[in-house]
Amino acid sequence: MKNIINIYVTDIINIFTNWVALIVVIALMILPALYAWFNIKSLWNPYENTSGISVALVNKDKGVKFNGSNINIGNSLVKNLKKNESMGWKFINENDAANGVKYGNYYASITIPEDFSLKISSLLKSNPQKADLIYSVNEKLNAVAPKITEAGVTKIQQQITTTFVQTVDESIFSVFNRLGIDLTNSKPILQEFISIIFDIDSKIPEINQNVENVYNQASNLNDFISKIQNELPLIENTINTALNVASSGEVFLTKARDSMTNLSPFIKSELTSIRNLNKILEGLIDESITLINTDSKSAKTILATVRDHYTSSISRINNIIDILNSLNKQNNAVLSNFISTLNNIKNMMQNRIENINSLITAIDNGEKISLDALGNLKQGAASITVFLDNIINDYDTSLAPTIDNIMKSSIQVANNTLKILKDAKGDLPKAQNILKNAFSDTKIALKDIDNIKKVLPGVENTIHNIALKLKNLDEDAKLNELIKILGLNAKKEGDFIANPVNIKMNKIFSIPNYGSAMSPFFTTLSLWVGDLILVSMLSTEVKNTKIKNIKLNQIFLGRYLTFATISIFQALIVTLGDLFILKTYVANKYMFVLFAIFISIIFTMIIYTLVSVLGNVGKALVMILLVLQISASGGTFPIQVTPKFFQIINPLLPFTHAVAGMRETVGGIISSLLLKDALILLVYFFIFLITGLIWKKVFKNMVGKFFKKFNKSGLSNE
Repeated sequence: MKNIINIYVTDIINIFTNWVALIVVIALMILPALYAWFNIKSLWNPYENTSGISVALVNKDKGVKFNGSNINIGNSLVKNLKKNESMGWKFINENDAANGVKYGNYYASITIPEDFSLKISSLLKSNPQKADLIYSVNEKLNAVAPKITEAGVTKIQQQITTTFVQTVDESIFSVFNRLGIDLTNSKPILQEFISIIFDIDSKIPEINQNVENVYNQASNLNDFISKIQNELPLIENTINTALNVASSGEVFLTKARDSMTNLSPFIKSELTSIRNLNKILEGLIDESITLINTDSKSAKTILATVRDHYTSSISRINNIIDILNSLNKQNNAVLSNFISTLNNIKNMMQNRIENINSLITAIDNGEKISLDALGNLKQGAASITVFLDNIINDYDTSLAPTIDNIMKSSIQVANNTLKILKDAKGDLPKAQNILKNAFSDTKIALKDIDNIKKVLPGVENTIHNIALKLKNLDEDAKLNELIKILGLNAKKEGDFIANPVNIKMNKIFSIPNYGSAMSPFFTTLSLWVGDLILVSMLSTEVKNTKIKNIKLNQIFLGRYLTFATISIFQALIVTLGDLFILKTYVANKYMFVLFAIFISIIFTMIIYTLVSVLGNVGKALVMILLVLQISASGGTFPIQVTPKFFQIINPLLPFTHAVAGMRETVGGIISSLLLKDALILLVYFFIFLITGLIWKKVFKNMVGKFFKKFNKSGLSNE
């Protein structure tokens, strides 16, 4: 033990008494810090500085005339992008864009074709066509830039899709609003009509009682006839008023039926839009299958887009179901079957959303995604398209006539009412003639009164039946519910259908910038590089020593203390510079510094042992380990996206556990994870300590002979 301390103390004295050695050691302490700081600073916040990535935009859209208005979606898109600073947008012509991308002036270009607006507006035509955006990218310039520009194109596509869906839905609900206003304005006419019929129905018993009294008092026949004659004009006037109101009600219901007829094409158009969107989603799923093994991040983004569109489609189907349910109070078999089919389609879409969520979770967890799972997802999407094709093909022959029949039945009630009132009005002259004859010829008075009694019950029954039917109509909630649905705010409903879901971000162990997130990896890497420089510049052997009876084990441990001391200062300089010069974010600053010192001691033991035992061969092994650990430690990309070989060796490398431990101190410590990584690193320490103590003596002569032979070649630097 004494010789070990003597070696260590002698090294320290030699460093401080030799100014050249002191300068070299100080440089060795600082160099690893510079390596870490420059790398961390260069990657401080790259994804928030994408405005410097030049992307050319070429707008060739000629626009289209639609419903009397000139529409140019390309111009609108350019106007919006001029306010967008997420990319370095350059608005140029087609030739300049092509040459600029080819020669590296722009990373990518987006071309809006001449027929872009025309194809977007083709939705309401018999053969709608999807519009194209032409995306060209120079992948030679940079490995990451194409991914960033591709994300920008995807965002533009989503923006156009969302705006398009919102505009279409607002148009549909605007038509519904106008129909709802007509129904609301005409409702008082119906209520007045119903009130008049109720009034007639309530007065019939009074008229009957009067007729009965006159019949029983034949002696007062003149008074009876006079009273009846006074009542009949009231009945005639009331019936005439009811006829006028009923005619207005018939006009109203006919207008409502015509408006509801327009509802069927809109429902069919909405289903066609959902079907077309589902076909697009099939293509996106195909694209995710292509990318899943080469670019899982892009595949995840595509799957998330598919999931969001399925959610939007479910919301749109729910709106259609709500409208159909409001018309199906009598449980019409055709409507019920159609609603059941829509619910089945909605459930299939919900199953697709759950499948996609499972796939995204698996991607986030680094699991390998089975192509069968994606194939099943695509097959499910195709099944949805088949279902939608079937109901769209049968739509005009099943659902549309059913909706029309429901409105026709309402019209029929009004028509029957008119017929009854007209019949009643036609019977009144008969009653008047009877009274006239009775008044002129009292001899047949009782017979005439008896005829009146026979006429009035028929009129009473007819009016009473009308009153019962209108009472049921007045109490039926169908009309009020339909008015409520048609009166929904068009702008709000369109916005909801276009954007049915808000994402609430919940960051666990949040780190504010990319540079801070990368500091565990580059700090760890710099400590390994620092130890590598140490063994390259300083000798692991003790030379010119005056210590007597010194053993190899004592030389090994004594010189290790010198290396460990320098490496501790390397760790201090790197970590304190991270904190106070770069101002990287660290959740637990004390543990950040202490754990860096800890892994520096571990790395020193590993590297020092390899070089001390194996000499230059050991240095070569240290370099090989460095290369492997950069690739297989998961310091930059998740280890799950690397080839299988690197995933296998990942848990066996010291870097893996050193970087993981440093990440705990930066993001937030989970004690069990930090302790696990520390214990594994301690195992490495003792393995290499025992190796150095045992094998240094064994390999000394062998390595010596090896290098003596190599030196004779004249190629050695020693």
